[in-house]
Amino acid sequence: MFAPRSLLAVGLALVLVGPWAAPEVQAAPADAKSFVANIGERALRELTPKDISEAERVKRMRALLAEAFDVKAIGKFVLGIYWRRTTEDQRTEFLKLYETVVSHSYAGLFKKYSGETFEVIRQVPVAGGGSIVYGRIKRMNGPPVAIELQVVKDSDTYKAVDIKIEGISMPLTHRKEYSSVIRRNRGSVAGLLDVLRKKASILEDSISE
Repeated sequence: MFAPRSLLAVGLALVLVGPWAAPEVQAAPADAKSFVANIGERALRELTPKDISEAERVKRMRALLAEAFDVKAIGKFVLGIYWRRTTEDQRTEFLKLYETVVSHSYAGLFKKYSGETFEVIRQVPVAGGGSIVYGRIKRMNGPPVAIELQVVKDSDTYKAVDIKIEGISMPLTHRKEYSSVIRRNRGSVAGLLDVLRKKASILEDSISE
């Protein structure tokens, strides 16, 4: 789906936008830029330790996605026209499977890296509400990786609805991949669910203790 450099960048970008642990009391961020900057620093610190298990890393990533992303909005976009063709039960299962697959896909990246830092460059409001936060991931070796996070305010906090890594949108990439699977299954969303169900089962078994 992505080259190794982009995979690392996507994985790091995922953690730049959400809290996952900690019953620790923090002041609400003043804006999307502060949200991304503050949580990015914390997440990089918490998700790169070498001494945590794969199961724990996936657990943290899954919690992060649930808390920091508008998973339903992203899932609806990813399914596109097929969202309207699904039942409520199918939508619920898809969102659960999607979250599981994404969590596993990126959690494993963090055990390989350390020392990366994140820098917020600017925040730009977008029509209809929300902001795009531009930043970059600074690596120990190699040039920085540009990222864009589209963030919307949800009650007292923020949610990410899109991530672009060097111009590549993660949700859009998934939309193209999943649409291809659905078309190969004669337009059946059930076919996609079957593929995701099998993949999620394999991934979960790989970290069972």
